[in-house]
Amino acid sequence: MNVQKWLDHFAANTAPDDIDWDQACHLSQEVRVPLARSLAIFQLGETGEGSALFRFAKSCRDDPGLEGYEEALRAFILEENRHAEVLKKMVLRVEGTLLTKQWSDRVFRSVRKLVNLEFELQTLLTAELIAEAYYELLRRTVDDEPIQQACARIVKDEVGHTGFHAAFFGYRQKKWGRASRFAWKLALKFLTETAWRVVWLDHRTCFRALGIERDQFASHVRKVRRTWLRRAGLVNGGRSSRFVGVRDV
Repeated sequence: MNVQKWLDHFAANTAPDDIDWDQACHLSQEVRVPLARSLAIFQLGETGEGSALFRFAKSCRDDPGLEGYEEALRAFILEENRHAEVLKKMVLRVEGTLLTKQWSDRVFRSVRKLVNLEFELQTLLTAELIAEAYYELLRRTVDDEPIQQACARIVKDEVGHTGFHAAFFGYRQKKWGRASRFAWKLALKFLTETAWRVVWLDHRTCFRALGIERDQFASHVRKVRRTWLRRAGLVNGGRSSRFVGVRDV
């Protein structure tokens, strides 16, 4: 894995928050209320410190191909924390309230600890894939320019995040047998298929207020997953180079 290219990517991927948050918001209450709750749930999920990721990185220290991986993870977590700040502004823009706990967030944090550190990382990857689909659909359907701009920026970052994970798993899978790769892909499919249903259940009022259908959300999540598997080189056709301008070599 070319860790240095990802360190360079995260270092370059910084931009001032020049979104005009004071711009008048004309969303109706029928949209504001469920959107505020939905955004607050995602904001809560972005507030982690990455302790699980750093535990996993420590287990990879003996691999010379992952030199600098912990530093790259630290940069990745900082970008996630910036998302939490942007989401906070989005929640306040639609007159919502930030959350300190929530049932689906507790479930997610519990499930990811069920097996081992690699499964925990795979579960975190699943959350990134769901987030990429979620923010892209909000970008398309929320009739508010500041929120559209914020979602577009987060989507761009999320594509980079999932590309970062694709580079890592693409590197790791070279040491796996065919059966291991198949089992890993099966697990990812199970996790994403379960996760989008849980997210739909928890956010369906918001989705419906925005005109997003259940099948539309499911289809977008599956599209994001298929793209990610190609990027990681875990499906026929090889690895895509769409890593926000970063090619893993």
